[in-house]
Amino acid sequence: MKRIVLALNEVVRDYPGNPPVRALAGVSLTVQAGEWVAIIGPSGSGKSTFLNLMGALDRPTSGTVFIDGHDVGNLTDERLSALRGHAIGFVFQSFHLLGHLSAVDNVAVALTYHGLSRADRRAAAVAALARVGLGDRLHHRPAQLSGGECQRVAIARALVGEPALLLADEPTGNLDSRTGADILRLFADLNTEGSTIVLITHDEDVAAAAPRRVHVRDGRLVEVRA
Repeated sequence: MKRIVLALNEVVRDYPGNPPVRALAGVSLTVQAGEWVAIIGPSGSGKSTFLNLMGALDRPTSGTVFIDGHDVGNLTDERLSALRGHAIGFVFQSFHLLGHLSAVDNVAVALTYHGLSRADRRAAAVAALARVGLGDRLHHRPAQLSGGECQRVAIARALVGEPALLLADEPTGNLDSRTGADILRLFADLNTEGSTIVLITHDEDVAAAAPRRVHVRDGRLVEVRA
């Protein structure tokens, strides 16, 4: 049996209110190493809350969330931060690159707290950029790159620390359809190489690229088998 990277069991997340707002209502999901899962849902479905829990950015009201074997509910803020830094690679819709840094330095900065020398951080960043097809764009700054290239830099940054889980939030949302398709092919290649990917999207066409799809509806999950 493959290693379990992400496991949510009967997770409930309530927010304060009168009455409290229930964003997730007893959600269970298991993701094994090497899987690619798409989480699909419109605004208000509970998708963002689900993302925050999978990314160790929040804790459940009840139930359990295990990320790379760690129970999120039992971790201090400091240990949660360390878990995010080492076990999860984040890819966002808006890239979040530092405009004054080159591509290689944007990737290397993700390794700042990994205990590596500057030379080792840079070597790992070069390798990660080559992996996403940007070996010839190492010294370009974000303003000198296309949207698709910026997203590839962001993916390289997410991958450089060899995280257990790659968590992508609407990664094609700021891209045209052709460039978005290129990014999805890159995810497919990375998954073939062994990366575990959870992609969050509102777009059924984007979700269709993943071998496994799960819908979020009114705070509950409905799985769709490919």
